Amino acid sequence: MSAVQATARDFTRKFPVYRHAARAGQTVRVRDRDGVVYVFARERADAPSLAAVVGHLKGCVHSGRPQKDLRGFGRD
Repeated sequence: MSAVQATARDFTRKFPVYRHAARAGQTVRVRDRDGVVYVFARERADAPSLAAVVGHLKGCVHSGRPQKDLRGFGRD
């Protein structure tokens, strides 16, 4: 990871560029006119849960077998 230096004025003008850099894993250090340094970086997301992954796969995987449904149980 590398750090990118910017002024507060430049950061507000070119925010999409610095957001793209942060998304790529770089850290953006922003210095305001008082000399205070702020750090702009991407926060790592938590890994998806097993239930979320299985729920996603349930609709994506086509096994060739028909899915069970509730037809014939009073819910046509």
